[in-house]
Amino acid sequence: MADLKDLTVPLLDKLAKECYITFKSGDKKKDKIRKIDEADIDPLRLQSLINKYAGKRKKSKRISSDQFSELKGRIKLLEEQVKFLMSKISFSEIELLEEENRNVITISSDLGDIKRFITSIISPGESITIDELIEIKQLQKIPLITLKHVIYDLIDENVFEAIEGNSRQKIGNKVGMLKRI
Repeated sequence: MADLKDLTVPLLDKLAKECYITFKSGDKKKDKIRKIDEADIDPLRLQSLINKYAGKRKKSKRISSDQFSELKGRIKLLEEQVKFLMSKISFSEIELLEEENRNVITISSDLGDIKRFITSIISPGESITIDELIEIKQLQKIPLITLKHVIYDLIDENVFEAIEGNSRQKIGNKVGMLKRI
């Protein structure tokens, strides 16, 4: 059996309007329920109104099978679009250009350019955290997965030494800092 507490505030407002009960603009749900209870409304009529509005609440939450199948179709389409986009950006294409003695990365086709850029900004003996590396403006356009592969390649090529380090971001849950060898 439905109760006034089961109704939403807008439904309580509709019920009260039907019973000619007015609320103050600052009334909370608890106050509205109290005012409806205190009004001299026939208990049978009140219960029928509660059931009527509780039924409206339940109906509004249901999703028809047509809506459900439409949602499934839209989700399937989104999944296909995401797969297509991921296939197009699986490897980031980058090119290193010199511009006023600064290294700037633009779109190209060689991951070696990313490696050269990273090694050019860190001198031998210096170290950098993964957080600092990710925050470099020129590297922010590169997907993290690509940056991760480049870092692993640089470690394998003995350009950098992997250190646990004090970094929020870590690669492989271990590498938090890179030290140039």
